[in-house]
Amino acid sequence: MKHRLSVSLLMFGLFMWGIIITEGCRRKNENEQAEQSMPVKADLISLYPDEAVIEQSYPANLQATDNIQLRPQVSGYIQKVYVDEGAFVKAGQPLFKINSNLYQEQKNTALAALGMAKAQLGLAKLELDKYKALTDSRVVSDFQYKKAKASYENAVSAVNQQRALVASANLNLDFSIVKAPVSGYIGRIPNRVGALVGPNDAQALAMLSQVNKIYVYFSLPEKEILHINATRSGKTLIEKLKGFQDISLLLADGKPYGYTGKIDMMDGQFDQSTGSVSLRASFPNPEGLLRTGNTGRILLKTTQQNVYKIPLLATYEVQDKIFVGLVNRQNKVTRIALKDFTRSGNFYLLKSGFAPGDRIIANELASIAENATITPKAVQ
Repeated sequence: MKHRLSVSLLMFGLFMWGIIITEGCRRKNENEQAEQSMPVKADLISLYPDEAVIEQSYPANLQATDNIQLRPQVSGYIQKVYVDEGAFVKAGQPLFKINSNLYQEQKNTALAALGMAKAQLGLAKLELDKYKALTDSRVVSDFQYKKAKASYENAVSAVNQQRALVASANLNLDFSIVKAPVSGYIGRIPNRVGALVGPNDAQALAMLSQVNKIYVYFSLPEKEILHINATRSGKTLIEKLKGFQDISLLLADGKPYGYTGKIDMMDGQFDQSTGSVSLRASFPNPEGLLRTGNTGRILLKTTQQNVYKIPLLATYEVQDKIFVGLVNRQNKVTRIALKDFTRSGNFYLLKSGFAPGDRIIANELASIAENATITPKAVQ
């Protein structure tokens, strides 16, 4: 008996709970219908196809046109350092002096040996002239003349050999002064006065960067390369890439660099791990602001015709989809998802999906219910 009473009470409770839920849902639907029937004031935008500049940015890293490792060509102790780290130097300017006493002595020895060789050459020439005259007069056989001629030729070779040793000594003396091969900026200098350096050192004396022009490297995905190849004018792909005029560079702070550049190189192969290809753009750098290791973003601009421009403020994102509020002739709102769009700056750009004169909600779409009635505040 008690069990039947408990079951009856439970069934009665579930019945009453169902009534409460049903009533709540009914009232909620009534409230939503009431909200939808009440006009909502909103700004509207009228869409018309127009010319648009599509801007796409890509991460980039910067490198100097020449990054030269300065290395000594002779061994010795650093005697002088003529420049400081970060200094701008001109081509041919002395940078380091390596102790040259050893090489000066080598030159002195070579000069002395050259003097002796020249003296021997003089004696050999006298002997040659003597035996030539005697041979011509038939006083002696030509054997003596041939022997004197061989001695003379050996003396000439000895002089040439010593001259080569003097030239080699002069080169070593010249190499004891390390000069800048190009104009640019000096990097870190790890070795100072007194350090022993040589041609086989793993560490260079310094890095010299020529930055009057800067290379900016960035990558484009394969899909974008194919799109460029299909849509831009030019006989070859590199011609089509070079057709991008006045490429902009955004610096690390987001501000545009003061000079524009041009694409001048495309890598010979795609990176299989990323599906992209590396490109290089060149920018002038007269003030030396840009250096190797800087980062930024390359901004490519493409002009397209008959494009609908949807402001970002007029959209609403839900589950990776971008929606706009399309307002029909009865001023009712319908959310529609954007398809085949490109983002450029503060706009989404589309070539289809709308008709000229279509109106959309200008802002605060998230707060406006589906099928709500709109009272336009302003139409842009």
